[in-house]
Parts: sequence; C-alpha cells; structure tokens
Amino acid sequence: MLDEHHLLTSAHVVESAGGPHAALTVEFVGLSETAPGSATVVEGCWVPPEGRERGDLALLRLAKPEPKIFRAPLHRMPLSEHQLVRAFGFPPGAEFGRWSHARLAGLRTAGGEWIQLQRTGEAEPLGPGYCGTAVLDETTGSVIGMVAGKDTGTWMIPVESMLGHLPRLGAWTTGSPAVDSSFGWAAEIVDVPFVREFGCWLGESEPGAVWVVVTGGAASPIAAALRLVVVLADRERSPGAEIPAGLDIVPVPGSIDLAVDATGRTADDVRRRISERLNLTADGAVPGRTLVVDGIDDAAEPDRLVDEVLATLAGRAADLGVRLVLGFRRESSPGVAAVRSSPGLSRPAPDDIAGRLRWLAEAIDEVAAIEEYQLTVATRFTGVVMLPARSRRLRSALNQLKSADVDGDAEWVERHIGGCERTVAPAVEDGRRQRAVLDDLLAKRDELRARLEADAALAKEYGLDTDPEVGRAYRPAQRLLFEGPCELPTAVTAVDTYATTLRTRLKGG
Repeated sequence: MLDEHHLLTSAHVVESAGGPHAALTVEFVGLSETAPGSATVVEGCWVPPEGRERGDLALLRLAKPEPKIFRAPLHRMPLSEHQLVRAFGFPPGAEFGRWSHARLAGLRTAGGEWIQLQRTGEAEPLGPGYCGTAVLDETTGSVIGMVAGKDTGTWMIPVESMLGHLPRLGAWTTGSPAVDSSFGWAAEIVDVPFVREFGCWLGESEPGAVWVVVTGGAASPIAAALRLVVVLADRERSPGAEIPAGLDIVPVPGSIDLAVDATGRTADDVRRRISERLNLTADGAVPGRTLVVDGIDDAAEPDRLVDEVLATLAGRAADLGVRLVLGFRRESSPGVAAVRSSPGLSRPAPDDIAGRLRWLAEAIDEVAAIEEYQLTVATRFTGVVMLPARSRRLRSALNQLKSADVDGDAEWVERHIGGCERTVAPAVEDGRRQRAVLDDLLAKRDELRARLEADAALAKEYGLDTDPEVGRAYRPAQRLLFEGPCELPTAVTAVDTYATTLRTRLKGG
C-alpha cells in the first residue's frame, strides 16, 4: 500500500487474478476487521514482465479508499552485494504469513533489471506466495524493491528500476536520485569507442580505481558518450534510454551509484550531493561504490572543488573502496594535474612492471588476510555465504611472474601479468565486500548483546531476574547471542521479545 488509494504489485500477479482490465479483490493484511476492497489497474501503469528480467509492475487504485492502512516507505538507495533484506509473504501452509530473509547477489552481473535474492540460513524459500511483496532493507526498514519473477520469487526489481517504468511512483518515493537530471542524452553524436571503454571499465575495474577523463567541450562526442553511459548505468533512467545501433557493450544498470554534474555548482554543493547519496566516511563506506563527477572545470569553484573534495577522495579511494570517474573539459585545467598527483591514486602504469608486481603482492596479501578473517568470523553466524579460498593459488601465479622477472624473461611477464591482475582485482573486491558484510554482522550482534545485557541489568535492579516468565524470554536470546552460531534475524526477535516481556512485568502485567 502506497497510500489509502493506491497499491503496488507484480503484473503477473494481476494477470493470474483476472488481468489488467478486471476488478480485483484486495484483502488488507493485519486489518482483520476491515472488509476486502476492489481495485483496478491505473491507466498507463501496467508493465508486464519482459525478456531478460525486466518490468513486472502494476499500480492499482482502490474503488474506495482505506484510511487504516500502513504506508510503504519506498526509498532510493545505493544497493550493495550481500546487503541483508527481508520480505513478508504467504507461502503454502502459512495462513497468517511469514517473514523471510535474503541477501542481494550478482549486482554487477550483466543481465536485466532484476537482482537475485539469496535466502539466508534456514530462511523460508522465496517461492510462491512472495511474488509482488515489498523487499525491505534490514537496516533501515525502507522498501527498496519488490519480489519479481513468476513462480520463483528469487528476484527483486529495485525501486529505482520501478521509477524508470512508472515515474508516477516518485510521489511516494524518498531518497536522492543516483544521477543528476542534467545527464541527458538524446541521439547525440557519440564517441562509440569511448562508450565501449567506459563500459569495460565499469565491468572490470577494482575498488580504488580513479579514472581522469578529459572530454573536451560539453557538446563533444566524448562528453556525449560519457552522458550516455551514465544514463544507461542508471536504474531509473535506463528503461527509457535509446541505445545507439551497433553498441555491443552496455553497462549493467546500477553500476554507477552516483553521477554529479558539477557545472555551475560550488564545492559545498557537490560535497552535499555526494554525502546525501553515499556514505564515504572511513567508518561507513561500502566497498565497490562508483562515483562520477563531470564538468569539474566548469564548476563555480573548480579549484576549491578539486582541492577540498575530489583530490582528497582520489587519494583515499583505495582505503574507502570507491571507484571514481572525474570528468574535465580541458587537459590544461589545473585540477587535472592536482587530481592525478593525489597520493595513492590508482594502480602503477602499464610499463612499470616492478610496480605492478608490488601491487599484486600487496593485493594478494589483502585477500589472504580477508580469508583468515572470514574463517574466524563467518563461523559465528549462520547463513554466511563463504568466499572460496583463492590466495594460495593467486600467490603461486605471482611467484611464477616473479621468477620469470628475475630470470630476465620480460616478454613472458608482460604476456601474463595482465591476466593475473584481472584475476586478483575481483578477488580483492569480493574480499572487501565480504569483510564489510562480516563487520556489519559483528556490529549488529554486539548491539543486540548490549541491549540484552542492559535489559538484564534492569531486570536485576527491579528483582525480576528470577521471575519465571522473564527468565523464559531471556534464555533464547542469551543462547542465540552467546552460544554457537548466531542467526541474527531470530536473535533480533528474541531480544525484542525479552524487552517486551520485561517491560510488561515492570508495568505490573
């Protein structure tokens, strides 16, 4: 339910209930005393599923408003690999419905608009009974998508892709768009080789990569190509974008998390735009985010923008795990040299074999450290998707390169070092994402432990630590958080149940 008049579901669900021209019966979950209503598809708001996992939306309007409903908070947000989500559905045998938990997967895999949902641990399979239901971000509770895929339920169409098909949903959506509206493209003359190059970069570059692009004037073919790639990589804009004939590399929707047009904007404007969409602080950065800032030398304060915002980001890109594309109009702009000279910028030059070997060694050391961390932390939780152990094999390949380099076989090294880099880079990226997932699990468990211990202290203070009812509620939460692998969603429920039971007894219940 979006408001008392409107609701959102999958087109194939409507099709199975009578089709887009039928009067549909709507039951209001959780409002047992409310009679079912009647609804029809809003004109122009029927998007049947298409090939390659696209579409599958229907906006309905009730014949009579229902004021008692709870509104779903649709929200734009950057999505991340392994992000924990939940959905409420009615699988066979669950008369009153059931929650299921999953993680997002395959965000950078070429395909359609839908994102794969991988259920966690012993969660209910996301099969029949979940299609058309809201997918909630576990941390914020916001609706970030909807379960799609007839009879499978293992896919989600994100809110931003929904907006691309049904802009009308913007009336019920919060959160800033991923791409500034000025990144328009309408059959301009584009530099197709640059489109291919940019598309490959989005698909292959690792976190920490920084790419300085000099486009020429705003009307140049390269500038138009940059805008085209940005639009095609935007979940919200790509459904309506026209792809030039002969273009064989199209970026994955969602492969750019934020694109900012700096033209005419102050440094503070750009900084605010970045911070409202992305958390790029050391404590909150999610590895793998991709940021594009274009028109830098046409900004209102180009020097200050570079000095105070972009050069700092470029220098910390590897630590933050962010990828940057920085677009300048002119090679002579002072900001170009300033950004390129930022400490820690990008990888060694192609002809710096010694530097590339050092980078490989450092990257493989990082992968090995993450694998060791994974073995220590992942076993403390249920449902963690383990990364394969790759560091030993990668180190063996590096040792072959080093031996050939010592033997003076430069031709062999040059022929094989690129393949090694292309294998190591995604391993580092996967590892950084896994570390972020594990860190998040530890933080959430520690928070639950702190809540439980605080409530236990409160119970002891009021003499309720020996109360049988309070004790029965405490023991499952304590066992889940301190004994054996922890299933966090179940632990959250147990801690909430203990808190509710304790407060009821404190009130004399």
